Parts: sequence; C-alpha cells; structure tokens
Amino acid sequence: MTSLIGNQKYSITTNVGSESKPQKVNDLLLDSRSLMQKELRSLLEENIDSAPFERISELISMLLHDFQLSSKDMKINTFKSLNSNWYLFCKWCEKRSITPIPCTVDNFELYILEQAERVKFNTLKVYSWAVQTMHLAAGLPSPTEPLKIKKMFEKIEGYKLSEGEYISQASAFNESHLDVLERALSDSHRIIESRDLAILTVAYESMLRESELARMTFEQLSFTRDGRGLLLVPITKSRHSGEPDKVVLSLKCLDAIDKYVEMSGIERTGYVFRKVHKSNKIGKQVKPLSGVAIDKVFSNAFRKMEIIAPRLVRGNTPWSGHSARLGACQDLLAAGFSLLEVQVSGRWSSPAMVYRYGRDILAEDGAMAKFRAEKR
Repeated sequence: MTSLIGNQKYSITTNVGSESKPQKVNDLLLDSRSLMQKELRSLLEENIDSAPFERISELISMLLHDFQLSSKDMKINTFKSLNSNWYLFCKWCEKRSITPIPCTVDNFELYILEQAERVKFNTLKVYSWAVQTMHLAAGLPSPTEPLKIKKMFEKIEGYKLSEGEYISQASAFNESHLDVLERALSDSHRIIESRDLAILTVAYESMLRESELARMTFEQLSFTRDGRGLLLVPITKSRHSGEPDKVVLSLKCLDAIDKYVEMSGIERTGYVFRKVHKSNKIGKQVKPLSGVAIDKVFSNAFRKMEIIAPRLVRGNTPWSGHSARLGACQDLLAAGFSLLEVQVSGRWSSPAMVYRYGRDILAEDGAMAKFRAEKR
C-alpha cells in the first residue's frame, strides 16, 4: 500500500522508539497506542510556556506511524479515498506554507471555503473526513469539530441547494427492465449473456452491493424447504462481524444461475460470477470480479434496452452496479411495503437511504399528492 504519511512535511519529529511507559496500575491494562494517546492528551493540557513540544511531536509521530501500520486492515477503497484526499489537503497546505498536521481551525476553514467554489458538497464532506481521520489518528483534536465549522458546512450546503445542486444517484434498474431482458436473453447461447442475466437477476432480488455481488460464492448458497435459494452475506458495508445476513432468491433466479453454470461448465465451488473470455469460455477465477466489470454488465444491459425497449429508459443515464439496489428499493415502496420492510430487505442500518432512494415514490404517496390526484 502507498504510505499515508510518506513524503509529507509535518511540524513533528520522527522517533518511533520512545514509547510511553505505564505510570499507574490502570496503565498496565492499556496497549501501547492507548498509552501514547493518554500521555499526549495530558501534555496538550500543559501551559504553552512549559509544554514539552519535542515530546508532543514525538508522540504525534509515533501515533501516525502506528496508524500507517494498521492501515493495511482498511478496506482497499477506504484506504485509497483517505490517501488521495489527505494528499490533496497536504498539497494545498504546502503551497501556502501551512502545516497540515496539526491544522488550525482557521486554516481548515480557509481550505474548505476555497474548495467549495469548485466541488460539490458531498466532496467537501469527504475532504473533511480525511482531515478528521488523520488528526484523530495522530491523537489530536480535529479542526473539523468546532461549532463554527459545522455552521460553515450548513451555510455551504444551503447555498449549494439554492443554486440547484442536489445529490445525484444512479438510474434505477427496475423489475420492468429485468422482465424485458429476461425475454431477450433467456434463449441466448452465449455464456456472457447467460452470466449477465444471472448477475442482473441476483442483483435485483438480493439488493446486494457491487462488492457483495462480486464476492458471492457457491458455498454461501443453500436452499429453503420449498426449493428457493438462501444466500448468506457474511460481510456488508454496515456490518463487518456477527451473524451473516440471509437473502432469499426465487426459483426463477436460481434457474438463471443454473443455466449459466450448465452453459459454462464450471464447478459449483468458489466464486459464482466469473470472467468470460472473448472465446466464449470461462477462465480460472482467483479473485472476485471488479467493480468495473459489474458496472460493465449493467451498462451493456442498458445499451440493449435502448434498442429493444427504448421507452423504458428514456431520459435515463446508463445503469451502474448500484442501479439494481436502487430500483428494487423503489419497486418495493411502490408495491406498498413499509419503510421498515424495505430497510430490512436492503440491509440498511437506518431508513435514511430508503428515503433518499425512494423520494420520488414517497412523494407520490404524500398526503397532498393523494388529495389532489383527482383534480383536473
């Protein structure tokens, strides 16, 4: 992995050998990182005239070094996002001869205000997250936390909304789209089209995220008493441990998987969805399909829909790997299922995303919409 702290200038010294020593009985129960954080918090309370700045710098350096070592346990996309957005902040600081860590609240405010002129509000929140993460990793107060910063973000959000900036989302892949593609692809003799139909069907019925769909294995798939599929989802975005989630797959979905497996000749072990070569053969799959590969399945399906049923995708942007999750959410809400039922099906930790994905459907179900529906 690329270093989070390599080749970056800090107002700290680097001496990764002087770890904090236990001073009290309770300290014996703490690990080395907790001891360093405890010592740093104590030193930060010292008067400016008597504060041991060399030791403070030393502790910050050691805590950052410890964070760098533990960053290998991060999810790859999280690490990449942190690394790239922290790098942007450091480059901005370097141009202005500002120390990136510790960063003052005023300097962070200036950074966000400058970036707000050119990027969307969601991007600003990611910038803030990166700065906050690195400061907390160094055992320092985050410049993102003061009330004036929170008020600043509220003002920026309000301004951007007034200027017409809204959170965009992927185009929805709905059941109506799946039905058309089933009729178009079910008799295909090409492995890639059989695989893609299975991917689209599983994605819609399971509401799996891209990474979860790509990691799906035959070992995770069992069957209910009536013959439907029961898919275990060991790790999700909102849950990283504990009992796995379970998703039921219909008989039609299992038929799509079976046809793909039979046509491809793969063994029912390991990853279910695999790369198909131009020769119409499947190679050995040692790692899951990439997010780009899943997105390509959906974008190819969108192009096919533009040919065979253009009215169903009129005005839509091409689908991505997230489109089936969005479309399934909307279809469930339109069918009259409650927010809680949809939240459980999508394995969201709160109803906030259900509201976001289904805002158009929920608007149609609003009191005034119903009240005025019959008016002409």
